Amino acid sequence: MSAILRLRAAVRRRRSRGDRGVAMVEMAIVAPLLALIVGGMVEFGMLWRDDMTASSSTRAAARVASNLGDDSLADYEALLALDAGLSGLTNLNIEGVLIYDASAADGEPHASCFDGSGDPVDSAGRCNYYSAAELVAISGIDCSVACAEFPDDASCASGWATYFCPQTRSTNQGTGTTVVGVWVRIQRDYVTGLLPGDGVTITDQTVMRVEPR
Repeated sequence: MSAILRLRAAVRRRRSRGDRGVAMVEMAIVAPLLALIVGGMVEFGMLWRDDMTASSSTRAAARVASNLGDDSLADYEALLALDAGLSGLTNLNIEGVLIYDASAADGEPHASCFDGSGDPVDSAGRCNYYSAAELVAISGIDCSVACAEFPDDASCASGWATYFCPQTRSTNQGTGTTVVGVWVRIQRDYVTGLLPGDGVTITDQTVMRVEPR
């Protein structure tokens, strides 16, 4: 009788070791998939957050440009608002900012605001383009004292806002106020490194009508 019990115990031990082996194999197969799913959820969650932040930042910048209307510092203050909104984000590179005449029916920047490769550029009477380096430089300028980059000059003959001159934006409700837009393109790098590629491009824009005076 004892021999039968010992045999049954040995069989149970072998089965137990086999079950553990199968469980380890199954875990080795499933673990990478689980890690990819969890990492993807984390990545897309952060991407959604960053996209919402970019949207709120362009809204803040457009609101400032709308409030200031034809003030010479309209672009300057709008860019400061945009930079402040994006400052909390990491793993991103601003590829360019446009402050543009959004009078077109769809509110999109005019085709002349982009070169043949689709990169933003200045366009006379249409849009002012600001590079990432210029945005950094602008954030360090105190125009409350004086700044040659955004001169109080109705001709807009110099400075960074010469193409879509703030002083030429209409604030006259009778003749129709200017619709101003703020457009930004951001290269956002992946954080987890689990998704293919280096990252994604976030493009956002907001248009608002200049407040009449």
